[in-house]
Amino acid sequence: MRGRDASGDIAWLGTDPLKVSSGHTNGAWTLLIHTPCNHLEVAVSVQADMLRQLWRTVTDRGCIGATASYQAWTEELFEQPVRWALDGDTLTLANSHATIELKEN
Repeated sequence: MRGRDASGDIAWLGTDPLKVSSGHTNGAWTLLIHTPCNHLEVAVSVQADMLRQLWRTVTDRGCIGATASYQAWTEELFEQPVRWALDGDTLTLANSHATIELKEN
């Protein structure tokens, strides 16, 4: 997994990757995102190639050190619509905040 934003490549994604799964819960498409220190549950509406956040919940484990900024970075990614594209086993999520590539595991 890798990613980039306005500052350049996001090095921590190579050592502490996000783990993303999805499912249909209570009538909404839901992304389950494991960050280095917490879990996010993001319900989204899917319209063509765009994901729009409907609501979000976050576990509160108290991130320590750099992982707190990783958590904030990940939450910010989903605060605005995200364009998605699937190419083979690579899912790309992109918006003005960042672009990340996820590989099927």
